[in-house]
Amino acid sequence: MKFKKLVLMGLVCCTLFASEGMAVLASGADAQAASEETVPENEAGGLEGEAQGSGTAEPEKGKENKDAEEAQGAFTPEEVAAWNQEETTEPDGAAAGIEEAQEALTEETANLMSILESSITSSLSATIENEQAKLPEYTQEELMYLACIIYCEAGNQEKKGKIAVANVIMNRVESDVFDHVTTIKEAIYDCERWGRQFSPVYVKSNGKWTTKGSNYEKVLKMYKADNYDKAWQREQMEGCIEAAKEALEGKKVIDGSYLYFNMGISSSKAKCKKKGVPYTVIGCHIFF
Repeated sequence: MKFKKLVLMGLVCCTLFASEGMAVLASGADAQAASEETVPENEAGGLEGEAQGSGTAEPEKGKENKDAEEAQGAFTPEEVAAWNQEETTEPDGAAAGIEEAQEALTEETANLMSILESSITSSLSATIENEQAKLPEYTQEELMYLACIIYCEAGNQEKKGKIAVANVIMNRVESDVFDHVTTIKEAIYDCERWGRQFSPVYVKSNGKWTTKGSNYEKVLKMYKADNYDKAWQREQMEGCIEAAKEALEGKKVIDGSYLYFNMGISSSKAKCKKKGVPYTVIGCHIFF
């Protein structure tokens, strides 16, 4: 918008300068015409002076009156009126020329603005499309599963801790160590190769792991129905959804090598140090 204003101001200034220039030229032309008109008067005055000085003023004066009468009779009132009309229309013609120039400038400015707007719009659209293409895509189902596991594992933790839990889930999807899982849901429900991976997801019934009655299934039900018994539950879920979205959009607080976390900070830290495994503690969890 600033650029448009500058261009328009420049064009208006150019138009005003052009108008002033033409006015100056017109004034100069009028002055020159006035100067030319005074020459005969000066010459007449000089002749009159000479006539008076020579003592033959009466004959010369009579001749002058006769010439004046002949000059007056040489032009009809219609011719004089036509001349006056021409003199009054000349400025109008100049004004019309200036107006035409202004209209041409306005039209050119409008065309230029149209071209610039089209170019800028195309450029912005291409930039937005490129940026959107860079953003990872995810489904509402993936958001639901990830937000609910965050709620169960780190619902009362700081945002960084919530995102870290999501990072571990997503790292497993990409890791060759967990090559048997390829989706967020599979990573969360993983129980085949090494048994239950996330304690809120399964409970043991008759010696077998089952999701029925698990805390995770209760949270999923609450999420799907958008029905929370307590206000703090809704608020906590909203924080988990936000953290899940950020993780799904690419935010990481731990790198891709971190595949595990638990609350046994002291014992896990000792094991990591012994084996030379990097780790980090965020809130009540140790990630490694």
